[in-house]
Amino acid sequence: MRNSRKYNRILFISGIIIVIFLNIKSVWYISDLLYPQTEQISKEAEIKLYYIIQQFIIHLTAFQVIAFYNFAWKDRIANSFRISKEANIALIIAANLFLFFLFAFIPSVLTKGFSNFGAITYFFFLNFFAYVLAVSVAYLFVFLKQMFFLKTENQQLKTEKAKAELYALKEQISPHFFFNTLNSLTAVIRTAEKSDSLEFVEKLSQVYRYILDSGDNNIVSIKEEIGFLNDYSYLLHKRFGNNFSIDNRISSNVLDYKIPPLALQVLLENVTKHNKLLSSSPVKISILNTEDYIYFKNELRKKENVASHGSGLSNLNKRYQMICGKEIEISEKNNEFCVKIPIIK
Repeated sequence: MRNSRKYNRILFISGIIIVIFLNIKSVWYISDLLYPQTEQISKEAEIKLYYIIQQFIIHLTAFQVIAFYNFAWKDRIANSFRISKEANIALIIAANLFLFFLFAFIPSVLTKGFSNFGAITYFFFLNFFAYVLAVSVAYLFVFLKQMFFLKTENQQLKTEKAKAELYALKEQISPHFFFNTLNSLTAVIRTAEKSDSLEFVEKLSQVYRYILDSGDNNIVSIKEEIGFLNDYSYLLHKRFGNNFSIDNRISSNVLDYKIPPLALQVLLENVTKHNKLLSSSPVKISILNTEDYIYFKNELRKKENVASHGSGLSNLNKRYQMICGKEIEISEKNNEFCVKIPIIK
């Protein structure tokens, strides 16, 4: 609706500019007509000024009616009366001929009469030129509006496709996470006291509440994600004991910035999945940041023959590509594994 109003305003203003251009010669005379030197000239100036105003009003009215009919009104009429395509084309041709006759021939006769054929002819073709410009400008705007609509529709399709793909990628995380947490819950129930089991269930409910709450969001604050990571790491500690430690050094000035939901969880899960977690030598994990990135680092204690379902770092990278057009960076050196993820501002 807003775009239609915008095109209507631009079309109306274009009509005024074009009509002024068509009558530019008359506009130049107005200053002389407004300041006559004699009474006789004053009467002639009054008549000529009246003619110029009349000419301008006729051109402006004709242009606006013809332009708006061809731009929008013809479609509204066709939709209102459910006219077939063939009948609509015939109606458009007939309506344009009628409008041309109405605004070109009749005013010339009324102004000059039937006796002055030369004046009628001149007036006729002058209005015909205005008519052609009105139709041309109207269909130019029709073309521009259709191009804008197609571009917008194409962009919406791309957006919906990206949302669908993003949702599918996010859903890939849930089954894997659910499987791991069930294993953890089983281990706690078998080995821990009732109070520990209840605390574990409470933390587990908080974790799943976060997953559900962030399900419709493509990004969340770093503060929220860290809170979720703390709950999630509690669950993992119940499963693996103190076989890993997390040193969180993310500065407070970036906590309100954004990252994809479950991003830090994916990175932590990647550590526990691909590294040997031994009580004699816990894996040290550090999380730090710059202004534009978060660095998730861990000591390398690689497991052998680890089965992978391809839903970890690859998934996170695809989500970053869809959300902000950026990618994560992975490096491995000096017995340290590091994943660098962009901060979304």
